Amino acid sequence: MPQKPDSNPPTNEMVSRIAVMLKAMGDPVRLRILYQLRQRESSVSELVSALGCSQANVSKHLAILKAADLVESRTEKQSRYYHVSDPVVDSVCDSVCSSIERRRQM
Repeated sequence: MPQKPDSNPPTNEMVSRIAVMLKAMGDPVRLRILYQLRQRESSVSELVSALGCSQANVSKHLAILKAADLVESRTEKQSRYYHVSDPVVDSVCDSVCSSIERRRQM
């Protein structure tokens, strides 16, 4: 395995923030929400329909994703629309999927 060049290790604060982000992404329902929001901005009711989950369940998971700064929302009339707020979500999801595909081919 190739060695990476020496770099400064992340601070404790940074490690904590990374852990919060990865923990938020570490649930199948939240990953499905993120994949849906990567495609298009959606309301809670649209996510409920797309995912087949209850409104309460979707709202709970959105709150966790929002607390981790992975999604943001905007209000239009009486609806709240959610979107992915951090482009790292795309990179992480794509990297993990690529890694899984490579391992399947081994």
